[in-house]
Amino acid sequence: MNSAQIWDVDRIVAVRILAAIGVEASKENVEAIAPHAAAHRLDSAYWAAKRVQIANLERLAEQLRSDYRAHETAWYDGFQEAEACVATTTADEALGVATTTPQTVAEIVRSQIRRAKVKKALYLERS
Repeated sequence: MNSAQIWDVDRIVAVRILAAIGVEASKENVEAIAPHAAAHRLDSAYWAAKRVQIANLERLAEQLRSDYRAHETAWYDGFQEAEACVATTTADEALGVATTTPQTVAEIVRSQIRRAKVKKALYLERS
């Protein structure tokens, strides 16, 4: 794994792991663990993408079994195209791995702030 695939979030995870096991979070230690965190992040993303693809294919099959005869030939042709598209999409394509740029620490923090604001708004709305 090259350093371009290691995101700042992987380094954050490395620091947290080192703190949890009581080891100094030196640059060398963080850089030694970050590739493993990045590999885990990618493995998790691939697993999730595959699960989504399987779920989508199951839903398409269920739809096809339930009422495809109620539709015209053009609908069925489009349905087949959609099914083929879902079935042949790779995890790399679905995740955009080749074109994804790593997030900076600032982007991660801004994202967390936005999520916190949304959660707060939802909480206030329910209260």
